[in-house]
Amino acid sequence: MNEDEIIKFSTLTSFFPKQQEALSASKRFKFVLFGGSVGSGKSYWLRWTCIYWLIKYHAKYGIKGIRAGLFCEDYVALNDRHLTKVKFEFPKWLGDYNQQKHEFTLKPEYGSGILAFRNLAEPENYLSVEFAVIAVDEINRNPKTTFDMLRSRHRWPGIKDVKFLAGCNPLGEAWVKNMWVKRLFPPEEKEQYEFVFVPALPTDNPHLPQEYYKSLESLPDNQRRAYLEGNWDAFDEGVDEKGYIRLINDRELQASLTTETEHSGYVIGGIDPAAGGDNSAIVIKSAHLMEVVFNQKLQNTMDLVSRAVDINREYKVDYWIVDKTGVGQGVYDRMKEMDYPIRGVSFGEKSEDPQYANLKAEWHFKLRKWIVGGGKLKQDYGWNELEVVRYKHKDSKIIIQPKEDLLKDGIQSPNVVDATVLTMVVEDQAIKSARVIKQRYGREFYDATDRIWRNE
Repeated sequence: MNEDEIIKFSTLTSFFPKQQEALSASKRFKFVLFGGSVGSGKSYWLRWTCIYWLIKYHAKYGIKGIRAGLFCEDYVALNDRHLTKVKFEFPKWLGDYNQQKHEFTLKPEYGSGILAFRNLAEPENYLSVEFAVIAVDEINRNPKTTFDMLRSRHRWPGIKDVKFLAGCNPLGEAWVKNMWVKRLFPPEEKEQYEFVFVPALPTDNPHLPQEYYKSLESLPDNQRRAYLEGNWDAFDEGVDEKGYIRLINDRELQASLTTETEHSGYVIGGIDPAAGGDNSAIVIKSAHLMEVVFNQKLQNTMDLVSRAVDINREYKVDYWIVDKTGVGQGVYDRMKEMDYPIRGVSFGEKSEDPQYANLKAEWHFKLRKWIVGGGKLKQDYGWNELEVVRYKHKDSKIIIQPKEDLLKDGIQSPNVVDATVLTMVVEDQAIKSARVIKQRYGREFYDATDRIWRNE
């Protein structure tokens, strides 16, 4: 595509300055997120930027029939945002729209590229399909597992600079905010410098009527800050559609993060063993610092014992707490046989405090109290899991949102949080008391009774 063609494309699309800025960003970066508020022209930008790159690739590489995919979370959203518009928006001289296939094919002189409109209700349908350009509208409505799957289909023979385009409002899946806005990437991410966020507000769109701004200004405070001002943290302290509230909001989380590395006082280790493809996690807590020391998948859960032994040697852990539910029972039994000071617990046990539905809720709130009371978290990607932990009152008791609910929404189990919560089970005074018992009466009294551990 030469300069004259670029000018024609700009005239064809009539991109306003923010949309043009986002197009320019796609020329320099692989993963571009555009928007962050309502009415910023995201969907229009996604359609036409896909067309731009299909034409550009043909001009640059001489390849015909290149494929781009524009995705929404389901068919209803796809139809409302795109299918009802594309048949009127793309001129007939540019290409042909197949309504049955939901595909727009460019004319041969523009490379015969195909823009396929698809939904993500069943992401596995695309495991054998390749795309040079992938665009996802309202990407925040999809779990990260869907994003990861799409990345595995993101290639085209002869094209090295494939593009991933996205648009969304400032709410929904926390991983979107973490990666594009906060730039907190998982340790395995190798393309973090290819991510860029181009924010846009309704005021950047000159085509919106004045009445639309007035309606946004009339929304409740958190909705107004999110939809009109593009505030990604506006819903942090609000109640979601299921009645849940975040245990730790983003402001509290950011205030607790530190680069500090020195532990002091008693060191407690929490172990959350996992199976079925989930990460197993180990977190250690001292007087004022918590640290994620292990967060990986294991082929054999019992390998977690050797990891704990290594961590014990490095950090001189005074006491271990392990979730012995399911696969954790074997880890607990083996470490107990090895004479490590350890206690096995179950999150589902009843709490003695009547305000909590179970020990899980009680321990989560102890964690909250510890963090907002000045406790520090050594910086680690694993703390992003705190973004998905929520609670609500049900039958006059506090409950933590079940993992089953998270899985239904495509959110993986927050194993780092679970390991962290386990460090709340026993406090320094209990460890000190147990040590005295062991010194006086021998090893068989070390475990003492639940009464000692609850003397907090």
